[in-house]
Amino acid sequence: MYNLCCISNELKDQDLKFQTMTWKRFNQLCDEHGAEYALDQLGQRWLNNVDVTIMHIEHCAANGWGYRVSSSLFPCLTHPDFNYNVTDVPQYAQIMDLFDYCQVNDAWSVRLSTHPDQFNVLASENQSAVDKTIAELNHHGWVMDKLGCQRNYYNPINIHVNCTKGDLADIAARFVSNLNKCDQSVTSRLVIENEDKGCWTAANLLRYFYKYCLIPITYDNLHHKCNPSLITDFGEDQAMELCGYTWGNVKPLFHYSESMPDHKNPRKHADMPTDCPSTDRYDWDIELKSKDAAIRACAAIADNNLVGVNE
Repeated sequence: MYNLCCISNELKDQDLKFQTMTWKRFNQLCDEHGAEYALDQLGQRWLNNVDVTIMHIEHCAANGWGYRVSSSLFPCLTHPDFNYNVTDVPQYAQIMDLFDYCQVNDAWSVRLSTHPDQFNVLASENQSAVDKTIAELNHHGWVMDKLGCQRNYYNPINIHVNCTKGDLADIAARFVSNLNKCDQSVTSRLVIENEDKGCWTAANLLRYFYKYCLIPITYDNLHHKCNPSLITDFGEDQAMELCGYTWGNVKPLFHYSESMPDHKNPRKHADMPTDCPSTDRYDWDIELKSKDAAIRACAAIADNNLVGVNE
């Protein structure tokens, strides 16, 4: 299965778009019009975003895709100085009705995941950063619960370690210690992926996380290409196989992209594919920039490859 990441360009062309609000703008609205008005404006955005999320899920269901849920559905909600709750906006009941609709619509059969932003650093030595990360991850766990997701790795919450300071074993120990402070909605779903630079290659994640902590490893092919493991025989196929093993009985959900042609930075994602990953053993979030068109192109390449094999 190929998965759409966050935004469908096809739906965007129909003016079905996510909305945001910065923390600065929320405070401006509070100052100019009062908190009640600001919360109403914010709640309208939250309601829109949950509604658009459902449209994306339906779009993916119609196409046989999975879907990576946006990490920005509720702007401002997890800001440490936001002194309100989701229940405080006038649209709360409508938002919950939409979530209820998600939970009863089993016909979709869409594999959902989410990928919280890079500022989440569970292994940080800064306690305020850790506290912010735990709050953010708990929020994502709540969203996944509300969308009717399973509390297991079929519906993963994927993050990076994002910390290179100190001994790798110590970093892993801090990460796991702080993960254990998260809600069960997080600990039952959290997976980590190899990074495109730095020490957290696929091999080191396997060595310091899965070996001792049994946390599944998400294999990102472009990250592995840009930041290969420092083991001579640890190539792409072996990395995929070993990372896939960490998912146990759940089909792994990996990440696929390609470097933008002729760009000096190999980490920059291409718009469209020249190849495609196999879905026999793994599902794939397609991180190419053309979104729907890129997924359709991957499927077409896969079909052509299959025809070539059968001829």
